[in-house]
Amino acid sequence: MEPTIHDRRNQQNGTTNHRERRKGPDVWLRSIQWIGMISWGLMLPLLFLIDRAKPEFETFFDKMFDIQVRSTWDQDVFRWAFYLMVGLLVLSAGGLAINKSRKRRREDYYRINLVIIFLLSAAGILYYLMNFIG
Repeated sequence: MEPTIHDRRNQQNGTTNHRERRKGPDVWLRSIQWIGMISWGLMLPLLFLIDRAKPEFETFFDKMFDIQVRSTWDQDVFRWAFYLMVGLLVLSAGGLAINKSRKRRREDYYRINLVIIFLLSAAGILYYLMNFIG
């Protein structure tokens, strides 16, 4: 059977004859969007905790007035940052799992923000485990 003119036109445009059944963002797509927003919202307190936990920088005035500054990481504060990183890792992994189950069509895509959060959280967890445990 020879293709019709409509079939050839669809092949040239890169479209198929399937009917679009998605009416808009469903519950899963909205949940992926919310997970992304919540993840970035939790990154701000995480960055604040890491900033509070890192060793203090000794300035000229600290040396001049002989002010003692902390030269080591504050492990109690960094432990809270670690817990937050674990939560972000779980949250972003859940979002990526939902995203993977939703990616069935060519025009569907992975949310890069979830990938970035996942990788940053995993790197922070590894840093904590290598430097503060054992």
